[in-house]
Amino acid sequence: MRVRAPVLSVDTTALMKILHVIPALTRGGAERVVIDLANDAAERGHDVSILCAVASSPELLPQSLRPDVGLRYISSLGLSQRWAYPLMPLWLARNRKWLFRHDVIHCHLTGGSIFGTLLQALRRVHPRPWPVVVETYHAVGMAISNWQRGFHAALLSKRDAVAFMADDPYWTRFRRSRPNRLFRTIPNGIVPLSAVSTAAAEQYRRGTTDIPDAAFVVGSIGRLVPARRPDLLLDTFARLVRISGQPLHLLLAGEGPLRRRLEARARAHGIADRVHLPGLVFNPGEALGVIDLYLTVNVGATAGIAALEAAFAGVPVVALQLQQGYANGANEWIPSFCETDELARRAAELIGDRAALKRLAAAQQTFAAAHRGVDAMARAYEDFYRNALGAS
Repeated sequence: MRVRAPVLSVDTTALMKILHVIPALTRGGAERVVIDLANDAAERGHDVSILCAVASSPELLPQSLRPDVGLRYISSLGLSQRWAYPLMPLWLARNRKWLFRHDVIHCHLTGGSIFGTLLQALRRVHPRPWPVVVETYHAVGMAISNWQRGFHAALLSKRDAVAFMADDPYWTRFRRSRPNRLFRTIPNGIVPLSAVSTAAAEQYRRGTTDIPDAAFVVGSIGRLVPARRPDLLLDTFARLVRISGQPLHLLLAGEGPLRRRLEARARAHGIADRVHLPGLVFNPGEALGVIDLYLTVNVGATAGIAALEAAFAGVPVVALQLQQGYANGANEWIPSFCETDELARRAAELIGDRAALKRLAAAQQTFAAAHRGVDAMARAYEDFYRNALGAS
């Protein structure tokens, strides 16, 4: 089925039956987007469910789900995601009537994309009405291999409509080669974290790290995986230590397979005593309460979920730019730099000028509240769904 854009006549009042499909609800940016979107749509009266390949521990949920959001699993037997995927075709066949009663199937991450492709294959032999199958691509600009990007492109080319959380040259070419398909760029938005007391932040600092009280803390929160480039953030910090002359410490909060490599890299830089990797974060607000300057990675003007949380919390944010050749616009809300040395120099300037640091934090907090809340994202996705339905 081909989707043509633009759509001229769309019913903006009808309630929809929406299913989000994602491998698991664990702590990550895509998972946070799914929960916030589901909660917002359910609050406005839509019938919303989430389907996961496998169940995860409730304490790993990045945000609380509303009780009226349905939650189902392809496997609830404690299998890993890898072993749940072979069960997808059988699960689809058994649950096809329930699936085809939905208006929108919204796929996320590779597991969700595979599910969407299988569902579209099943749709060819199923009588109408069909749900539209849409997808959000969360890995724009990330450091993934060419074969992975090509695999993702092959899956996305089958979708009725695709939303990208940012733009980059590869996916811009992908979109231009398919002018009759429905594509949208929809930046992430969030529900701000609940405020954390100074006492709770201090307890986190003392209970999970040995950061001195007088230290200025540069930090980041996220999975320690290659796509998130924590190695480059560590390199930036090493350069920052050499040029700033300040009592700096780095907090890399999160867990992942790169932990040992990062520890070895810190030793190689001679800064192991200044680098702290406390592991999985159950309350990001506690870690943000310790951080004085937040380091992140951007794709163009788009930042990740944890960086948005930092901005909402009033923590100033600067970024390493993953889109090579990207130039900051005159009104770029998060300053970003393509080279670690450039980022380190800007961070050093801000650390040396605390008034400028406070002005940046205030400006970013104001921008985030106006443009990166869940309301703006949810309205954009609702319009995206209706256009996909109107073009089907």
